[in-house]
Amino acid sequence: MKAIGKTAGALSLALALALSSWLAAPAQAAGQSELEAKIKAMEQALQSMKGQLEQVRQEQARQGQAVEVAATKAAQAKLPSWVERMTFFGDTRFRYEHTNFDDTVIAGKTKSKNGVDRFRVRLRFGVRSQIHQDVELGLRMASGADNDGTSTNQTMGNYFGEYSSWGIDQAYVKWTPSFVPNKAATFSFGKVPQPFMTSKVIWDGDVVPEGGFINFTFNKGGAVQPFVTAAYMTVNQSGEFGDNVLAPALQAGAKAKLGAFRLQGEVGYTSWGDLGDVGKLPPSLRGTPSYTEGGGTRTTNYAVFDAYAKASYAFSPKGSLGLWGHYVKNNDSEGPYQDKDQGYGAGVFVKYDKFGFNLWYKNVEANATPGFIADSDSGFVNIKGWIANVSYKMWKYGTVELSYYNMEPEAPSISSASNKYQTFFVDFVFKF
Repeated sequence: MKAIGKTAGALSLALALALSSWLAAPAQAAGQSELEAKIKAMEQALQSMKGQLEQVRQEQARQGQAVEVAATKAAQAKLPSWVERMTFFGDTRFRYEHTNFDDTVIAGKTKSKNGVDRFRVRLRFGVRSQIHQDVELGLRMASGADNDGTSTNQTMGNYFGEYSSWGIDQAYVKWTPSFVPNKAATFSFGKVPQPFMTSKVIWDGDVVPEGGFINFTFNKGGAVQPFVTAAYMTVNQSGEFGDNVLAPALQAGAKAKLGAFRLQGEVGYTSWGDLGDVGKLPPSLRGTPSYTEGGGTRTTNYAVFDAYAKASYAFSPKGSLGLWGHYVKNNDSEGPYQDKDQGYGAGVFVKYDKFGFNLWYKNVEANATPGFIADSDSGFVNIKGWIANVSYKMWKYGTVELSYYNMEPEAPSISSASNKYQTFFVDFVFKF
């Protein structure tokens, strides 16, 4: 296009020079024949210039058409619709961990344990796809051990070996039917992101329940939103239906927004079926005491009732403070420690701009809730102690957190109890 512009400019300059040359010629020196010759020459030059200008115009038209074709091809080369439906998400966490264990008298014997210093990394990456206006598919991959749902960490320092523990952390379908008024109902199946209103008193943040889940949320968009969640979780499948460990659960509660206050609460009940029977134990008991019965090893069964409440107050556009509490009781506790059937946790928190602070206390007895799903950082079950956390959001997708745990066994008389310990974490979390 620049070359065409230069050509048109040159033609205009040539025409101007020819005109000025003709006008400058002395009128008295030119006879009639000479003037006619000059006029004829000028006409020929003008015709030649008209031809060249027409060529320039045609070339411009051809180039314009080429640009339009290229733009059309670029528009047609967009991503397929099934890719455009996808939303990708994920995070990476880099952690320094220091743990110091105290000598502790457990079941009448002094138990010593060496401290630990290590660097760890966690990687999670997932995708959600709205395959229909009512249907969502979800998938997330995560690092971590295959037989431990409470940890997605990989410990660094294996002579530069690859992180081989990498698997499916979430895989679910979620249906929110449009024919239900206000889309109040949601049906989910698979390995589903935490569907319950809960806390670390029962559930570790890395555990992803499996099974079928139904949620009804009423008065969506209103100031007070009651809800009911029902679940049928698959804990272990080892044969025919009657041989499997299945856990039905029911939870009812509400969320409310009243001016500057945010309130939420629930009461729930979970029956963990045959979990605890001989041959039905999880790979790791995580503080749950075992005993021998009928020639085999077993633990307590579980029928867990829980109640949870949380309240926060926004004291400014950038800041809020609040508190929470959670109580659990196993109504089916049995065995040598059947009286160790309760647990609770309570905490306070403050958030202001990019800063956050949390302080909470945990006291969970050995038979209160299944140990294999309990919070790993705070010591699973048969544990009590204080936890403090400070966080700073460096930028939109980056946060640094400092955490301190000071924990000790709730009942040192149980042989499976852990040592008293103090752990310090420094976490750098980056989101995709």
